[in-house]
Amino acid sequence: MKFLRYIVLLVSLSISITGLGQITFVADTTTGCSSLEVTFSYFDASLVDTVVTVDWDFGNGQTATGKESQTVLYATDGIYTVSITINSNTTIIRQAYIRVYPYPDATFVWSDSVELGSYAVVFANVPQDPDTIPYQYQWILEDGTLGDTRLLVHSFQAEGQYRAALIVSNQAGCADSSMRLVEVFDVLDCANVFTPNNDGMNDYFVINSNGVTIYNLQVFSRSGVKVFQAEAPVIMWDGRNQSGQELLPGTYYYIVKPVQGTSRFEKTGFVELYR
Repeated sequence: MKFLRYIVLLVSLSISITGLGQITFVADTTTGCSSLEVTFSYFDASLVDTVVTVDWDFGNGQTATGKESQTVLYATDGIYTVSITINSNTTIIRQAYIRVYPYPDATFVWSDSVELGSYAVVFANVPQDPDTIPYQYQWILEDGTLGDTRLLVHSFQAEGQYRAALIVSNQAGCADSSMRLVEVFDVLDCANVFTPNNDGMNDYFVINSNGVTIYNLQVFSRSGVKVFQAEAPVIMWDGRNQSGQELLPGTYYYIVKPVQGTSRFEKTGFVELYR
């Protein structure tokens, strides 16, 4: 009798293994954005149904029981392993099955760069979290300019207010957009110290402007003698007089005015020349 019971047990086990080999589950989607809704379906293609119980583990803390389709909400981004346990003793696992990506942040900042000219604006998308995911960028500026990098440097033709929009997306198709009104204005600025000693650092007294407006620069000694004059959209003084001779170290007075009223900006001040 013991021998007969042993044979029956082997036959039963063989049927169970054959049946489990035909069992699987699939998701209607495996990749998406935060708050991703996924429907899982159970399949049993075996000729003899030996499954009594099916226990689901969706990897996000949610579980379920039954052969029916299961709809699960993945509220936060992450990588999830999903499994089902058959008859409380055999588990089918799909490692890293569901991948949920965060929505990008299309917030951007901008700043005027005096070094690039007062009409030049540097646009930058804020850092993404995580920043290891590949992102795509689409800039749309009101003057028709387009861009596809995280950092965009653009020179406008005139001062004013311009709409700037950014769309950021990732490989899962998650996207975010934002639009800001950017004020572009003219500036006129320069340093109060320069050292024309040919060391490659701070060798010029530079008039930082928009690079478009023509300005006139006049430089005077402490005694009131005009030692230099230039007129151009971009003005750089190397510490020499009009004849090309090096001027002595000291304090000089300058006047910067636009030519023919092309700008409302004027500037006067003192600059120290060191050698």
